[in-house]
Amino acid sequence: MKIFHILFLFFALLSFGASEVSTSPNQENQSRAQSQSLPNERIVYAKNATPDEILEKPIYVGQTIPITYSALLMNNAILQQSLFTEKLSSDKLTLKTPNAQWKGAEDNSVQITYYFKIKSPNAMIPEFEVIAKSKDNSYTDSSIVPSIHLNVIDLYQNKKYVGVVADSLKVGIYKAKNYDADYNLLAFELIATNANLEDFKIPDFQKQGIERSNFSAQESSGIFYCVVPRNIQNISFEYFSLPNNRFETIQIPVIPAADIVSTQESLKPKNTYLLYYSLFIGAIIVTLLILSFFFKKIRKILWILSFGVFVYLLFYLFYTKSGTLESGKHIWVLPTHNSTILETTKTSMKVKVIGEHDKYYKIITPDDKVGWIRKEDAE
Repeated sequence: MKIFHILFLFFALLSFGASEVSTSPNQENQSRAQSQSLPNERIVYAKNATPDEILEKPIYVGQTIPITYSALLMNNAILQQSLFTEKLSSDKLTLKTPNAQWKGAEDNSVQITYYFKIKSPNAMIPEFEVIAKSKDNSYTDSSIVPSIHLNVIDLYQNKKYVGVVADSLKVGIYKAKNYDADYNLLAFELIATNANLEDFKIPDFQKQGIERSNFSAQESSGIFYCVVPRNIQNISFEYFSLPNNRFETIQIPVIPAADIVSTQESLKPKNTYLLYYSLFIGAIIVTLLILSFFFKKIRKILWILSFGVFVYLLFYLFYTKSGTLESGKHIWVLPTHNSTILETTKTSMKVKVIGEHDKYYKIITPDDKVGWIRKEDAE
């Protein structure tokens, strides 16, 4: 009986061992499958790295602000792409540095800074996604930075505000002259630092524009002009000072210099070239008359030449070219392609040409307005 019991235990142990050996491969396959189904580990972490002092203080419409992003790449991952997940709304903000590049930072991360011009109180920086791939190119990972809400203030409630926010804004040279019987033309230079000078516009003046400009991120300048009613002796406007956090007032006198343009010169202006040319012709006449007293044989010829030159001088001084300006043609304030339109002719009119510059004629209209037209528009 004991022998039988011992044999039973022996065969039972053999059967248990066989079952253990037969199940081990299945467990190994299940373990391998479970390990293969595990997700890939994170290799990129992105965040908004813009300093708090930029985002927490008020931002003004027209202002340009920097937005900085930081990305930390793990396990020698490679930065593949970065992008805003939504299309930027051009009426709310403008990306001024679309080609910004990632740069290394001191904490072993990489950073990129974009500059945005804020154009609306509803402006918002959209979500930003950073995509990286593993060192062996076996998979990619991405990290999304949430959209950034801004505290934007619109300053246009101020009726004297010209739309400029700046660290500084000052007036350079300026000059006023008679424009016509009712208006003066004021030209002035503005020099600004960290400003949106391209948005400059004086309220309540219909005819104004930019003659020359140099707009950049730090230093900006431009020559501006506006047509001002004669009863206004100076213009006053305000810009917003970022360092002082308040409106600052600028005043420019609008008093034409008496010796620049008189009423008669407005009708028939004479420039320096005309003066010297007239003196030169007059000198020729005097020389011919003096020579006639020393050379009696050719005295009559010299007198005839003197008379001919004198007639030419009179013609040169008093002859005024005229032309016809057809309907639908523009008369410009200045002879530049981006000048303000003074008037668009409704019917054809006769005009007097009193000067020219490059591709433009300076003309006087029948109602004594002075402006510029393109040469091809005159017939």
